Amino acid sequence: MASWYVFEPPETLPDTMEAAGKALFIKDGFSIGALLLGPFWLLWRRMWLVFLFWLVAEIALLLIARALHFDERLASLVSLLFSLCVSLEANALRAWTLRRKGWRFLGLAVGHSLVEAEQRHFAERTLVEPPKPVPPARPQHPGPTRPHEGHNGVLGVFPDAQGSRP
Repeated sequence: MASWYVFEPPETLPDTMEAAGKALFIKDGFSIGALLLGPFWLLWRRMWLVFLFWLVAEIALLLIARALHFDERLASLVSLLFSLCVSLEANALRAWTLRRKGWRFLGLAVGHSLVEAEQRHFAERTLVEPPKPVPPARPQHPGPTRPHEGHNGVLGVFPDAQGSRP
């Protein structure tokens, strides 16, 4: 049976339906994408720090191979072995990156497939729906007012309806 790391995004409330809908399951183990695509896989997953370490390690291996006068085949073999090691740990490095970004680690889910692991994971959890926020009360605006008896239908600052002309 395989196992998956389970994460909830930081912008959601824990144990809510929204968090469950955005939960991320990362298979623990070998990543064929990381082996075949290497640095592109790291960049696609936004693993910037891991990509930087990968780049430094590749350059260091190249410099060591040149300093020790390795032939091309041996240098290629060393690079392939390094890529194999990275692909074995790629998903664990992805989980590490998510933890650094504030994602909540919920544990491991186990199953023969991702669907089975998700079913087992959510069967063991109780999800709550947070109370919906109450909309603010609308301010009561007074309606239009009628002129008072003493105004004689005058609006504005003039003292009487006819007005005086010089």
